[in-house]
Amino acid sequence: MLLEEARALLKTSNITEEQLWQLSPIYCLLDFDKTDFCKLVDAIGLDKWLKKSARWNRLDKAEQEFAAKERYLDAKARLLELESEKEHLEQIVSRYKAV
Repeated sequence: MLLEEARALLKTSNITEEQLWQLSPIYCLLDFDKTDFCKLVDAIGLDKWLKKSARWNRLDKAEQEFAAKERYLDAKARLLELESEKEHLEQIVSRYKAV
């Protein structure tokens, strides 16, 4: 979300660029659209959200690490599949060469 968008959508707060950066992980993790997220910020209060930003940063980091681990596991499984397929194809090729 851009600063201008946030300022236009927030009714009770005049947000700074630094504050928007602090809210960014919360915005991404909650996965609301801009309007709904700004309504939440207005309803709860910008200061309360900012006080919790360190926790949300940790959650965002954990989410990124979890996604990286999932990509690693998927890639590892795919490599095993490719190894098996390669062995199968090599057998076909070697049998053909033998004939």
